[in-house]
Amino acid sequence: MQERSTGLPARWRLSTNENEFGPAPAAVEAMVAAAQDAHRYPDCAHHSLRRSLARLHGVSEEAILVATGIDGLLAQVCRSLLHPDSPVVTTTGTYPTFAHFAEAAGAVVHTVDYHQDRADAEALADAARRHRAALVYLAEPDNPLGSALGADEVLRLADRLPDSTVLVVDGAYAEYAATRPLDARDVMGRRLLWLRTFSKAHGLAGLRVGYCLYDRTTTAGLDRGLEHYAVGRLAETAARAALDDTRHLERTVALTAAGRTHYQAELAALGCRPLPSETNFVTFRIPGDPRRTGEVTNAMRQRGTYIRPVRTPGRPDLVRLTIGPPAQRAEVLGLLRDLL
Repeated sequence: MQERSTGLPARWRLSTNENEFGPAPAAVEAMVAAAQDAHRYPDCAHHSLRRSLARLHGVSEEAILVATGIDGLLAQVCRSLLHPDSPVVTTTGTYPTFAHFAEAAGAVVHTVDYHQDRADAEALADAARRHRAALVYLAEPDNPLGSALGADEVLRLADRLPDSTVLVVDGAYAEYAATRPLDARDVMGRRLLWLRTFSKAHGLAGLRVGYCLYDRTTTAGLDRGLEHYAVGRLAETAARAALDDTRHLERTVALTAAGRTHYQAELAALGCRPLPSETNFVTFRIPGDPRRTGEVTNAMRQRGTYIRPVRTPGRPDLVRLTIGPPAQRAEVLGLLRDLL
C-alpha cells in the first residue's frame, strides 16, 4: 500500500513486521507438492491442522478455531460476541484492527493509555468494570511498542475482569517473548481467547493462517457464523509443515533475538532511545525535535527502506522497524547514521 501511495519501490519493507528470515523450507516444499490439488477445496473445518495444533498445545481439537490470521480471528470474535452498543476496552494506540472490527459490529470502544511504555493491566481491568465491557483486547507482546506483561500479569488481569467479560489476548509475537507467555493451561477454565498466527515467527504472512485457543465451556458462541473453507489447502499444508519444522522456528527466534540486541545497541549509539522489545521489531525514539520523525521516515522511504512512524498519542517521536539479517541491518543503520 505504501509503495502504491508513494510510487516508490521498497528495497526493504520493514514497516509491516514480516519475518525477514523467511518461511521454513519444509513449508515451501509442502506447498509445491500440494499445488497439484489446488482445484480441491480444503476440509471446511480444518480438522488436520486443528489436530496438529491440539497435539502441540496439549488440548482437545475442540479448543482450536482456525481463521485467516489474527485479523480474521478478530473479525470473527467481534462478529460472534458483540452486538450494537456493546462496550469494549483496549489500549490507546495499540494494534488498531480490533477497534476497527468492534466499531463495525456497532460496539462502543473505550481506551486507556499505556503506562511507562507498557499496557496498563490495572487500568484495563478498571475500565472493564466501569463500562461492563463485553471484551477487553490486549496485544501481548504489544504492537507497536514491543513490550510484554508476561503470563502472570495477564492472568491477574483476566481474573480481575467481570464474569461477563472476555479477555482477547493477541499473541501474534508470542514465540519471540522472553517473559513467559501464556500456554494452553492458562486458557482453559477462563473466559480468555488466545489468538495465534503463522504470519510472524513461522514466516507465512502471505498465506493468512491463524488460530484461537479457547475453552468452549466458558466462552460459547465463538464459532457463530464462522466462515467455512477459511484457510486454503496450500496454506493449511504449509502451516502443518511449519509446525513440524521446530528447528527452523528456533533458528528464526534466535537470529531475531541477536538482531534485536544489535539494533538496540547501535540505535542507542546513534542517540536514539530503543524501547524494550519481545517481538521481531524494535521501536525507538528519534532524538531532537519530534518533527524529525516524519523527515527521517520519509528520507528512508526515498532510499527504498520503509520503516513506520508509530501513531500513538503523546509519542510523536517513535519509529518502528522490523529485525532482519546482519547485512540488512548494516545497510539500515548506515542510512540512519547518515540521516541522524
